[in-house]
Amino acid sequence: MEHSKLFYNVCNDLWAFAKTLDKSKSEMNDEDWEKAIAEMERLTEKYKTLGDKEYELASKLLLEILNYIEKG
Repeated sequence: MEHSKLFYNVCNDLWAFAKTLDKSKSEMNDEDWEKAIAEMERLTEKYKTLGDKEYELASKLLLEILNYIEKG
């Protein structure tokens, strides 16, 4: 996949993922975290089919969104 298309797709998925996380750390319960992690895993599997580098890129970026929320 060409880089521009990959980056566009990853950004769209990041945006869609981030929009579902509309609570702060203090408002999120265990179920919210479980849903977020399940969605992150679903999205990363999509990129795993494209290759290891693509999987790593998507995984790291999605994880950073969760880390940002966790740090409050």
